[in-house]
Amino acid sequence: MAQEKAEDLRHLQEQASRMVSLGPYEISDELRPTIDELELWGNVTDLREQGYTVIDDVAPGEVLDGLREAIHDLSKYAEGGFKDRGASMLLGRHPAVDRVATLPKILAIAEASVGKGMRASQFVGSILREGEGQLGLHADANWIPAPFPEHNTVLTFCIPCEGMTDEGGATRVVPGSQGLRRHPTPEELEDVEHIPIETPKGSVAVWDGAVWHSGGIRTIPGTRTVLHATYQRLYVQPIDDYTYLLENEEFVRNSSEELLGLIGGELFFGTANEKHGVDLVKFMKSTMLSKR
Repeated sequence: MAQEKAEDLRHLQEQASRMVSLGPYEISDELRPTIDELELWGNVTDLREQGYTVIDDVAPGEVLDGLREAIHDLSKYAEGGFKDRGASMLLGRHPAVDRVATLPKILAIAEASVGKGMRASQFVGSILREGEGQLGLHADANWIPAPFPEHNTVLTFCIPCEGMTDEGGATRVVPGSQGLRRHPTPEELEDVEHIPIETPKGSVAVWDGAVWHSGGIRTIPGTRTVLHATYQRLYVQPIDDYTYLLENEEFVRNSSEELLGLIGGELFFGTANEKHGVDLVKFMKSTMLSKR
């Protein structure tokens, strides 16, 4: 067994030594066929040049109906002002959320932006009703000092269960602002033009962690139910810690490889203890993933 592990480690070391890091939004040879098949090249270009994009036909209506039901049901367990308005720590709490988290188009764009081996950072549901909304202008990488890294570190998918319109409270964005690689100034918070990201049901809005955006105000009856799914480059500290799910044998047994990857099951962080150092196989795998 020890000899087998040593062989695996030597093989991984050889592979890692030959790998070259990809540039920002450069697509790996392994990912290219998926981008081709899912027809996502336009979205990759939009993200690189404008900082945001709308991905069409991400999920069928019944999947989004199930997601909506899950968010509304779980919001009943929230407390204070969040009760019936949102739900947090959603990954692993409902199959509808886990299914959406690993949809092919979402995973492909996440890998294109924040790299292979990306982590699930935050999965939050929000319910916006008439007269509610308005979140000030900001960049989602707001705990990262400027200038932001050239490689994007944070990617947010806004997955609206009913679609998203301007009057329905759509997120508003400043196209191209990700190129500044910094936070907006106090003056810019008050005086910068931004536009609504409108999406039909089944489509998903997604933006780079450096792009400036704000929340809209809902001015019509009904609700805007959204899953805000944030993915981060593997070396960035996630907002929420989902690693506790890896200790749940039933969850691990019933989860896809993609979902376990989002939780960090193949990464070396936290693998050392008083008796041994870090898991070197996972260390080498993480090293390779970081370059893709």
